[in-house]
Amino acid sequence: MKKLICLISVCLLVASCEKYETEPVSQDQTFKRPLSDSEMLLKTNLDQAAQILADVIQDESVMNELDVLSREGREFYNIPFSELMDESKSLSASFRNLRDGFLNACSSSESKGNSPNLAGFLAKNDCYIYCPYPASFYPKGNKSYTVVAHPIDNDVENTGYRYDGKRILKVKVNEEYTDKYMVLMVMPKDEDRDDLWKAYSDSQSNTKADPIYVVKIGKVWCADYCGGLFEGELELKIARGYPEYNLTTGAVTGKMSTVIPIDYPRSYAKAAIKGWTVHSNGGWYPEFTNWDTNWRPEKVQQCILVYEYDKVKESTISTNLGYKKDNVSPTITTTFKMTYSGDFLGLAEWDRAWFMRTNSNPEPGDEVKDGLTVRKTCSKFKLTTPLSIYY
Repeated sequence: MKKLICLISVCLLVASCEKYETEPVSQDQTFKRPLSDSEMLLKTNLDQAAQILADVIQDESVMNELDVLSREGREFYNIPFSELMDESKSLSASFRNLRDGFLNACSSSESKGNSPNLAGFLAKNDCYIYCPYPASFYPKGNKSYTVVAHPIDNDVENTGYRYDGKRILKVKVNEEYTDKYMVLMVMPKDEDRDDLWKAYSDSQSNTKADPIYVVKIGKVWCADYCGGLFEGELELKIARGYPEYNLTTGAVTGKMSTVIPIDYPRSYAKAAIKGWTVHSNGGWYPEFTNWDTNWRPEKVQQCILVYEYDKVKESTISTNLGYKKDNVSPTITTTFKMTYSGDFLGLAEWDRAWFMRTNSNPEPGDEVKDGLTVRKTCSKFKLTTPLSIYY
């Protein structure tokens, strides 16, 4: 019996190797960084998971479950393996066929000498299944996915797996590829940003004054991927530079607020870049987070800095800020250096009087969105800034 099992396993392995075909691809020009042993293990396991997932989704019941990931009005874009494999979670129940199919395929894969307990590895390391673009971006009736793993050594492209009838093709997947084919991605853990959200939340003081001028980041629009396909969702950061007055010395110094983190969907970036007006609200993503809980009249000039976060060396940029103690005092200006890490999406200096006058009363030539003047930090980033005044 054992000999028979071994024989079947060998036959299956050979069949598996034979069914893969490779499409013609251009020479690889992508820079790939060296990986540590742990990163190599992660890369290998993610790729194995992608191959398994490509098989599993051929089941119509699994594809029906995945429909919620690709709807135009979808509420979420990914499925964490930690929740998928935990039967006590509601998400696991919603994707029962996916879970069972994946676990069964993992068991079969282990018998062929592949990574043991692959599902456990993916769950423990907070990996997830991610759908960057909804089905509405593609011709009607197209429900076939290419499955690809994050390459780890770059963020631009990797080999993916797509069924063509009963054949499975190996294809090079990058941003250009997604213009034609729907993609599911097996992704590693995102950077933990809970601390960043807590820091921002803690910085929002309960300001008391009469009146209070609350300025929000309303809707944002970004026509830049800020990296390759495997960057996933954009990790936008918005900061405020503001003047602080020293009552003792009379000096004005610059300060930088805690950054506002915004998870900007990649599908919105694609809509903005392509100039689409129907899909993903034309790229306008609703955020509605406080930028300044009270823009007092003394702060005559502030600035807004926007960037897409990445783990790179910090950069600095200079800006001018202004403070006017009262109506009879002169305006004191100061130069302030702001720091950021990632792709720079612009810095704009905002004069308070101009801002208040034009926010809902656009000047000739101004773009308008939802009755508000559209602000820009560069040609690729725009936003609205709703203002509320409380007495």
